[in-house]
Amino acid sequence: MVRYKSSDADPVTEFDHLSEAFIVEALQRTFPGHRIVGEEGGRYESKLKVAASSQGAAGGLASAHSTLDPQFEWQVDPLDGTVNFAHGFPVFAVSLGLLIGGTPVIGVVYNPISDELFSAVREQGATLNDKPIRVSRTHPLSRALLNTGFPYDRYTSDDNNFAHFLAFQRRAQGVRRVGSAALDLCTVACGRMDGYWELKIQPHDIAAGIVIVREAGGVVTDFDGGHEMFARGQAVASNGLIHQEMLDVLHGR
Repeated sequence: MVRYKSSDADPVTEFDHLSEAFIVEALQRTFPGHRIVGEEGGRYESKLKVAASSQGAAGGLASAHSTLDPQFEWQVDPLDGTVNFAHGFPVFAVSLGLLIGGTPVIGVVYNPISDELFSAVREQGATLNDKPIRVSRTHPLSRALLNTGFPYDRYTSDDNNFAHFLAFQRRAQGVRRVGSAALDLCTVACGRMDGYWELKIQPHDIAAGIVIVREAGGVVTDFDGGHEMFARGQAVASNGLIHQEMLDVLHGR
């Protein structure tokens, strides 16, 4: 069954919810003190907190260790590429990113169709099915293949990425729109793509991919070259060699 959230371009299926419930239960069981934020369910309470509250109500046994540790937060996208999934187009993934103190440090993205597992830990490198991966060496931008996406409110908002898309079509070798931000970032990490950009993007879409790209030797910033990707809802990822050229295009230079 398919329902719609913000617009006809923003569907959600029962499998989004089932996947998220499975992942959240596993994370709560393994890391009971960690915060969890899911695309479909928002912030989840800790099992420790719930259990301690019940004990406290029954016999005053609530513990100081019952609350969530704000330093550890999992960003969960249970089905990134729902539009593709709903149409039977075989490009979608599950994405899990761990932030410590707001910084992405662990990323896992799984494509069940191709059975490809991308993963990375900060300062330990990135892998695809346990084999090391690296970004491409392509430059300049005119020889680069890029990927992007468009926001769900593109029907009504002028801030819709259309102008950037046309600008990159004129400056890069090619631009693709596949439909999964997590996999877009992973394609940059393993060298299949040379760059990626998107606006109005959410932390659960990119948290895992940021780690994977960086650990594969790439660069990820906001549109100004800074590190406010989550706060600004922007991401630019590249092999590093074309990064400044991409920022220039985004600023009309």
